[in-house]
Amino acid sequence: MAYVVATGLVSVPLPGVWRRLSMISIDRTISGLDERPVVGQLEELGIPRHHYGVVRAVQSWRRAAVPPDAAFALWMLRECVPDRGGLPRRREATAEDTGPTIRYMQLALAAGETMRTDPAIGHFAGWIMECQLEDGSLPANLGVAYGEVGTTARALRVLRQVEAADATRRMRNFLIGTSVEAAHGRAWSYAREEPTLVTGATSLAALALLEIDPHEALLPEVVTFLLDAQEPCGGWSEVPGHEATIHNTFNVVRFLQAARETGTAGSEIDDALARARAWFRRKIQRRPPRIVLDLAYALRLAAQLELTQSREVERLAMRLCRDRGRLLSPSSDLYAETEIAAIALLECSRHLDSLAAVLPCWQWRWSLPSVPPPFLCRTAYLYELLYGLFHARWWIRTVDYLVAASVIDRATGLLLGTIAALGFVDDFVTGALASTGMDARGIASIILVGGVIVLWLAVKCCASSSLLYAFRTSLWSLLAACLLTWLIYTPTDLAPGMLTIVGLRWLVIDVIAHTAGSSGLLNRLIPR
Repeated sequence: MAYVVATGLVSVPLPGVWRRLSMISIDRTISGLDERPVVGQLEELGIPRHHYGVVRAVQSWRRAAVPPDAAFALWMLRECVPDRGGLPRRREATAEDTGPTIRYMQLALAAGETMRTDPAIGHFAGWIMECQLEDGSLPANLGVAYGEVGTTARALRVLRQVEAADATRRMRNFLIGTSVEAAHGRAWSYAREEPTLVTGATSLAALALLEIDPHEALLPEVVTFLLDAQEPCGGWSEVPGHEATIHNTFNVVRFLQAARETGTAGSEIDDALARARAWFRRKIQRRPPRIVLDLAYALRLAAQLELTQSREVERLAMRLCRDRGRLLSPSSDLYAETEIAAIALLECSRHLDSLAAVLPCWQWRWSLPSVPPPFLCRTAYLYELLYGLFHARWWIRTVDYLVAASVIDRATGLLLGTIAALGFVDDFVTGALASTGMDARGIASIILVGGVIVLWLAVKCCASSSLLYAFRTSLWSLLAACLLTWLIYTPTDLAPGMLTIVGLRWLVIDVIAHTAGSSGLLNRLIPR
């Protein structure tokens, strides 16, 4: 029975839960949660017993050999699964897309999920088969009327792992029927309607056919084409004769490695792989990739070339994981950022685990995060950052008090309100109010400002259902208004000028502070 990567089952609104789990762990990794009972320590660190599900989920990641970053990606993707149709490219989008849908299935199946443990796999498999065209192909975009070779090949590879025999047979026939004889060997273009032969679609189609039948007759010809298409530098470009790229080189190297393992190719590819390895080393040393997609494919290529133990490759992986705020953000590109990055980390981790010697490199991949990914934050993100500052129980209790008292939220609201009061109650306003006396104009100003304050307290009373609570939460605003007036004192009588100025500033500060707190402005000011 496959292990269940129990993500998507528990939403954790508890502040600082990941820092608390790292406190329970012996070595601050997910492995440390398996070495001693953790149930008794949950409530000691403020984790209620009903949150034990998150511990079970983390333990399942280690059993399934899925690093936390890959598990978090799958967790977030499950929250994006629509009730009907395929997965959109972005969480807030409504347009269905075959690319992220196929990648989701690839990631979930690689993590050890099945249609029984993850219903989304069966849901997406059915949707992909509904999108299949009459010739057996699959379009890259639903608005395009013809099938695309690379998309069809990727879909064939994942559908082979579920019960979809008829769909995979038709996809296989499409791939065989669209292959084109080249000057040296055999290859594919993007689609039947496009004449230019490319290495990407060729590698993807050949790999899909190889996994079905290693003895497919056209595969040796594909090997010949790809070997001839290798650039002098050692890498591969999309169209032979142009600049080599990491993702095209990865697609070709992955197929050639698989062809050698199955006996489809022999020693003739050794020189090509050695040249590709030398090119890749030069590439990451001279100009390391920085874009998420390039970083992910660089890691995948390193695993194929058995270079994951290289310090340069490990630095690329650490750079990719440091960008967790983008990869695991609800606004991320699910296909080009979240899914590809998670697949790359999982493939590299599995390759490292397959090595005979246990190496010290990459041990950080099992570490528990001190700050949760953005999609799991249910409270002000600033508090989550505070939890991650120190690894100590006293600090956890200190931040718990700050959270319970909403200290930072209130202080920030007062700061914003004080800044706004300086602009609204400016020198012109204070000068006009300071010149009033106990005449009709002064009494009218007191009545006007006082009436507006009473109305505002009534609004807060309705919001909190308590006049006492509404007034108590306004005391700090009153103190800030008095302090501000004292600092920039305008000579005037206590009444009505001074009372009107203080009251007006109190009103501005309290309105801004209350609005900032109730609207979650603080949470939006801190980027995740």
